[in-house]
Amino acid sequence: YFVIRIEDGNGRRAFIGLGFGDRGDAFDFNVALQDHFKWVKQQCEFAKQAQNPDEGPKLDLGFKDGQTIKINIAVRK
Repeated sequence: YFVIRIEDGNGRRAFIGLGFGDRGDAFDFNVALQDHFKWVKQQCEFAKQAQNPDEGPKLDLGFKDGQTIKINIAVRK
């Protein structure tokens, strides 16, 4: 069994109860809830990073001292 609390912006709450006859359905519902809250947390972290882009780790794609690359280009005539 699950109880879900629903709130509006005015502080009102409603509780909805859910019951499943099959254990597999209850498991699937629980996993869906966990995935949802993981997604919400990830979206919050992305929003924080977007507001403060200087706080994140810097990605240095420059060459280090002495580092070289070799490019082979085939020329067709």
